[in-house]
Amino acid sequence: MIYTQANLQKPLIRNTEILRDTDPRCAELESLGYTLVGESWGARLLLEPDQDLGPYLTAVNLSFGKGIDLQELNVEFAESLLGLELINNSDYPNTPATSRDIPTIESIRALWRPENLLFGAFFEGRLVGAISTSRRGEIVELDFASILREHRGKGIGKALVAAAIVEWAERGIRLFGTGGAMTNEASLGTVRSLGFSIDERWRSYQPPL
Repeated sequence: MIYTQANLQKPLIRNTEILRDTDPRCAELESLGYTLVGESWGARLLLEPDQDLGPYLTAVNLSFGKGIDLQELNVEFAESLLGLELINNSDYPNTPATSRDIPTIESIRALWRPENLLFGAFFEGRLVGAISTSRRGEIVELDFASILREHRGKGIGKALVAAAIVEWAERGIRLFGTGGAMTNEASLGTVRSLGFSIDERWRSYQPPL
């Protein structure tokens, strides 16, 4: 899964402290018996004005060779996206900084805002993966990506991220951000392979009982 920068900074569990790993308070909390219960990261990608988008288009095209069709999603796909998210919900890393509520049809429909773009991956007509992105001024955040378990490891997540980057780049966006749980190695590997640099690391602590 891919998470927003905001999710990385807002405590989602009562009494949990979420700190940058460079914060001297990390050592202080550990000395007081706090338990490290999760680690997360934030990443940035800055495209040059004349950036060659060829590598991103290649990632998209590779998915076509595997029978995957990519397309932008409109709100008519809300029920399909809800079904995908309900299946995948238990697979999301559950840490204080990266937890997710169980989606509803209302929360899914709310993703379609003027500043958002969503993309889907289809196999034999079925939605098997999706990514939600949102523009915040001059930066686009990759809010989350979701792939059905049986279709993971086939480059679909990479293709979806690449498709989002290409579409937003054509609209003039050069800066992208995302983040996730350190335990989600697949997500971390995907964004690194597409040129993102990890620029923030966070630690989540809970107090002793």
